[in-house]
Amino acid sequence: MILGRALGRPRASAAGRSQMAEDVQQMLRRIFKGMEEDASRSAAETLSPVAAAHRILTNSFGLIPFGVYCKEGDARHSVADDALEQVLKWRPNPRMSPFVCGKILLSNAFWWGFGACWNRRDETGQVVERIPLPSDCCSIRRDSQIGLYWYDYSVEGVSHTFASYDLSFLYFETYDGVHGRGMMHLAREAVAADAMAQRYGKKFYQNGARLSGIVEVDTDASKETRDRVKGEFAQYAADDAFKVAVLDHSMKYTPLGISQSDAQFIESRTFTVEEISRFSGIPKYMLQSGKEAYNSNAQQRIDYVTDTLVPFVTQWEQENTYKLLGARQREAGWYIKGNVSVLLRGDDTTRSQFYERMVRNSIYCPDECRALEEKDPIPGGLGRQFFVSKNMGSLETVLKGGE
Repeated sequence: MILGRALGRPRASAAGRSQMAEDVQQMLRRIFKGMEEDASRSAAETLSPVAAAHRILTNSFGLIPFGVYCKEGDARHSVADDALEQVLKWRPNPRMSPFVCGKILLSNAFWWGFGACWNRRDETGQVVERIPLPSDCCSIRRDSQIGLYWYDYSVEGVSHTFASYDLSFLYFETYDGVHGRGMMHLAREAVAADAMAQRYGKKFYQNGARLSGIVEVDTDASKETRDRVKGEFAQYAADDAFKVAVLDHSMKYTPLGISQSDAQFIESRTFTVEEISRFSGIPKYMLQSGKEAYNSNAQQRIDYVTDTLVPFVTQWEQENTYKLLGARQREAGWYIKGNVSVLLRGDDTTRSQFYERMVRNSIYCPDECRALEEKDPIPGGLGRQFFVSKNMGSLETVLKGGE
């Protein structure tokens, strides 16, 4: 584990690992409540809508690059700081890329309600590593005397206590700013119901989607006779489908038809997709459900970025601006910002329209757009001019009143 290596403590054997709090809670639920289906993370991961929502959210967040910028009056420009660029853009720790670090962080928030990243500093106070910590191994306690919260982690025999200012937090949902609420807290009933529907569907199709029937006999039959008749008819309900059964001794076979509730269990699974879509904020079409027009899907994609993803990005920007930067850097106008426009990377049409509008309104110059596309500047410095929409003339020409 990265945490064990960073703390310089030896790793414990698998036999020495403590049972996680979630497993204990699930055990108690089964004992006291008699839950038929386990709504734990391991069970939820086998459900396709939950797994898809987790993959889409974590991948989207991992794609977003974060950088350091400085505000000087009305001007904004990027800051070249080698130490911060190392942990934000190149390698937050020796084992992870920024994408993997961000994906793990939101993954912990998705399942457990919050993700925590340890900003490990050297003797001078400079951040040298950023390590995402496993939220399921954390217990939170409050010091009643000074009012601070402490975060106790125990991972593979390694225990360490962090103060809140040592960690950067990302919450999936929170009601008090300390404890998080994840998918397994918010959608537990929906996940458990879908797990039961999946188990029922497995049995339904294992029987060839055909239900059993009733064999009526005019006289009393011994247990041996009933078992023998039941065993023979079981063949016709499975492997010997569509074959002819021969009855004797005045036996009468009455098949049981598929009830309305049995025939609609697939619809209940579709409803679960809608539930997960509501809880996660991911459009149904991204979960491979629903039939909607292309324009509708395109608008829902924009809504997903602005309403679902940007709040996570904004939260992470503000948290890192306070936790990652020093007081003097913040006083100098430094701040952390993420670039959500990278999510348009695979959409050439939308990206080109975005560049056109930015150039036409003098927000970007052509060379800035070319840099975003990993292309060289226009020769002769021509791409550094800004343009406005009056016949696409240069800004200087328009201001002078020229054609």
